[in-house]
Amino acid sequence: MSLRLRLFFTHTIVIMIAFIVLGAALAILMIDYQQRLMLRELSFVATTVVRSLRLADITDNTDKVLERLAIIGQNQRFQVALLDSNGVIQPDHGFAADAAVAGHKLDLSHKVSVLGEVSATTTNNREQLAASVFTDGQRRRWTFVAIAIRPTLASTSWLIIARPFLSGPVVSLQDESLALPFIEAGGVALILAAVLAALVARSIAGPIQKVAAAANAIKRGQYDQRAAISGPVEVRQLADDFNQMAARVQTAQKTEHDFVANVSHELKTPLTSIKGFAQAIEDGTVSDEASIKSAARIINDEADRLTRLVVGLLDSARLEAGDIKMSMHPIQINAIINSSLAKFAPRADNSEIQLIANLTDQSSIQADGDRMAQVVTNLLDNAIKHTLRGGKVSVESRMMPASKTCAAGIEFSVIDTGKGIPAEDLPRIFERFYQVDKARVQSDGTSLSGAGLGLAICKQIIDAHHGTITAQSVVGIGTRINVWLPASQPV
Repeated sequence: MSLRLRLFFTHTIVIMIAFIVLGAALAILMIDYQQRLMLRELSFVATTVVRSLRLADITDNTDKVLERLAIIGQNQRFQVALLDSNGVIQPDHGFAADAAVAGHKLDLSHKVSVLGEVSATTTNNREQLAASVFTDGQRRRWTFVAIAIRPTLASTSWLIIARPFLSGPVVSLQDESLALPFIEAGGVALILAAVLAALVARSIAGPIQKVAAAANAIKRGQYDQRAAISGPVEVRQLADDFNQMAARVQTAQKTEHDFVANVSHELKTPLTSIKGFAQAIEDGTVSDEASIKSAARIINDEADRLTRLVVGLLDSARLEAGDIKMSMHPIQINAIINSSLAKFAPRADNSEIQLIANLTDQSSIQADGDRMAQVVTNLLDNAIKHTLRGGKVSVESRMMPASKTCAAGIEFSVIDTGKGIPAEDLPRIFERFYQVDKARVQSDGTSLSGAGLGLAICKQIIDAHHGTITAQSVVGIGTRINVWLPASQPV
């Protein structure tokens, strides 16, 4: 059974049960209300009859009382009879002529509740009224009200007015003025309950089914599928979370595909070179000493390139998996920058590139010194590599006070005057293996493109330090890489 049908039947059943319980409660209240009305009516009739007997001054004449009661007893709505002073129904008059009724002793102790049902205009404090229910010999139940005919005498007789006992749903069903509206209201309520259940089931199950359909599509490899965001708040949140998950899955699949393609490409070139020159040496194609040394140098350079690639891949994978733990201790970013600039000074001089440092005094921060040196080295390497002869590479550092958007920290920047990065490539430069231009070469013919891991590793290291790394670039002017690190690391 589908979720929509389950929700429909569940809501319908719950509403029907609630309606049945409400109907039962209303029926009980209706029975009680009608019982009270009957007691009020019987009390009024009993009081009126007794007063008429007293006005006629025949309360001491039993025969005349019986004659009067015989006339009253012709009313089919209620029955009359006499009780002796002990509450026993006297035979041979009224409905007491029935042997199943005569001789029953009635309980006349329930007086207070009956007085509460009779208004002051109907009776007075001297009247003695009682009410109860009794079952005759034929197991018929009667509701009665009894009133003392001669309340001033020590030994008195009682008059009772009785009607069949009202019980069960027969009360409401017998009264067509109540039963028909009740049945009609119940039918309308059930129809509305079914419509409401269908709407609720549709509003909940519909969006969930769309999410399920999108999930099945992703399972079949259609990673661009997204679920429509609709329905209740919780379902909309589910669809939104699903779409974010689907986007991550799609990105992961694309990254995995690019990773395999890029690794294959990066490994293929040096391996081809190593194999080719090794084969040339083995075949004797390269025979003179200078050629052999040149081939050996190329093989060694390509082996170093493979080593750097493998080390970079391992570092990137371990950083992404969180296997590399940062060794946090107080460090001075300026000291790391100065040390890195000193190492790159000869290379910059050979390329006629000016290195400029603009460092402000700053406090120590908690960071992994070796990893931060790796970040600075990668950024300087990229900046020098992509800056033409006669250009400049600048490094700046500054303290950043706390603000509404970020905590206090230290920011340093590496700025070059290179070719710049196109706007469409800028958002992806921190992805593994992403290279803006694989065909760019230096003036000596050496390729500028590397494995495309340097900036990706920098971002992973900065992320591990709870910092941020961003890039700004204008084509033809240069590129600026900004790194922000918090003054204190989260616990």
